[in-house]
Amino acid sequence: MIQTLDGMFAKSSNTARQAAIGALMNTRMTGRSVRDHCLKMMAHISTAEVMGAKLEQEMKIDMILESLPNSFSQFKMNYNMNKLKLTPVELMHELESAERSLGKQESAYHAESSSKPKGKPKGGKKNKKQKEIGPAVKPAAMKKPKGKCFKCGQKGH
Repeated sequence: MIQTLDGMFAKSSNTARQAAIGALMNTRMTGRSVRDHCLKMMAHISTAEVMGAKLEQEMKIDMILESLPNSFSQFKMNYNMNKLKLTPVELMHELESAERSLGKQESAYHAESSSKPKGKPKGGKKNKKQKEIGPAVKPAAMKKPKGKCFKCGQKGH
């Protein structure tokens, strides 16, 4: 009777373990924070282990890293080049730090790209005034006098 029960429940635990590993392998980070994603991945890992999966530490880390979007490619490269050995919780903290610096870079990029382009107009087109008058050269009398520096208060910068 014990063998019969064991046989019946062994099939369901295999199915549950396979489902947990499938969820672990198919989970990808979407728009939420990296902390939420790591916690979700660790929950999948824990479920798979409870169901009998034997996952080594390196495999857990590799699965978490592979589930991250391309915006973390620099982090992954640094992790591999420096041959780091972290636990999933330590990895989560490092990823949070990387996410914060990615956010700063993104906001700096958006601020820079939203400003008007400087320099010549695209396509080599000239301004109408420049075509009619010629190059825009200011005579010395037209130059504005230099005022006080807003940082130090000195004149003539």
